[in-house]
Amino acid sequence: MMRGVLVLIAALWACAPAWATPPRVTTSEDRILAATQTHFYVLRDVMDNQGSHYSALHDQHLVEINLQSGEATQYWPLRRMAVSHLETDDFLLPGLVTERDGPTHDLNTILREKGAEPVISSPWAVTEISLENGALMRGDKPLATPFAIRAAARAQLGILRDEYPPIETEAEYIRAETIDFYDLYAPGEWLCEMRPEGQSLTSARERVTMVKLQCEDEEFSGTWSFHMLVRDEL
Repeated sequence: MMRGVLVLIAALWACAPAWATPPRVTTSEDRILAATQTHFYVLRDVMDNQGSHYSALHDQHLVEINLQSGEATQYWPLRRMAVSHLETDDFLLPGLVTERDGPTHDLNTILREKGAEPVISSPWAVTEISLENGALMRGDKPLATPFAIRAAARAQLGILRDEYPPIETEAEYIRAETIDFYDLYAPGEWLCEMRPEGQSLTSARERVTMVKLQCEDEEFSGTWSFHMLVRDEL
């Protein structure tokens, strides 16, 4: 029975029309690794499909973010990969992965040089915080407006803008109103959710909670995560 189903699926797949050219989609995922008294460090996993079913960029960067301003201040490429999928649409085979040109760095060496200590996830630190109508709230108290959330995203994500510029060689990839997740003033609404990987740092005077948000634009051109910083005096 199962063999017959697989044969039917294969036949339908063979008769299906060729895929249309997809839109360009970017994704980035931040994961906090370590911190000092002044900065925290995230591993940023970036994928860019370059408007193609068959090729993509898949890179990893270490990004330094200032604990006071919430702004990314430095980044170090860890690995730069180009992935070429088979045009036979055979997803059982991953295709070809090649290393792209450009300098790369060793993550542990950088964290050691910065004197950064590992940060342990503490999801209980954000249980009283929620997203309501696009705003970050603690109970009935607003912590950040939708505009402030975009500003925080720009401050943390924009540092890699030059690494992934818009495709300008194919006119069909350029929309009249391009949604750019690095742009604070990009048109359209954002759809955000709060992720459970909350973390916090405590000093003698305050606790800083890093609230992880994952957002996408209304055109669904990508999803990106970053951290809102919430401060509580002790």
